[in-house]
Amino acid sequence: MPSDVPLLERLAQLPPVAVSQLVELVEAMARPENDPLLRPLVVVDEEGERAVNPLLPAVLEHLEQRPDATCYQALLEALTGIWNAAVRAGVVSRLRAQGLPHDDLLLRLQALSPTLGFAAENAEWAREWLADPATQDTLLVQHCVVRLLLAIRGMAEGRAEELTTAAGGSQSG
Repeated sequence: MPSDVPLLERLAQLPPVAVSQLVELVEAMARPENDPLLRPLVVVDEEGERAVNPLLPAVLEHLEQRPDATCYQALLEALTGIWNAAVRAGVVSRLRAQGLPHDDLLLRLQALSPTLGFAAENAEWAREWLADPATQDTLLVQHCVVRLLLAIRGMAEGRAEELTTAAGGSQSG
């Protein structure tokens, strides 16, 4: 795989890794705090006791609901969620700076872009989001970052398998 190909294209060319394989990998890890991608999700106190970030099991449970999905799909979903939260923040900031009334904000957001999530989401979610957009999107981004780390870890495992079973193992990562 040429190194100057954009990262997402390079990742898309890798053999697919099922989310179910990722879940098995994470659940089989005796010490996830020793994994560079999962370490931020595990806290070890002074006595050596481990505590897992509550988002980790929640995201794993969400991923298990679609065992036929791939880690690449999970990666794209995570990036999309982070992107949407960032764009929503920018749009809301600009619309509020223009003095758009609170009641009109959601209607304007729905009209601007269906990809921001408002057209597809239910009205209750939209009202909750509008009440405190920063908190709602911060939670979304946190979930997406955990999903991103897990997806990359799963894809890296697939690449490691490919490298270690390839003849000579001389391919670049």
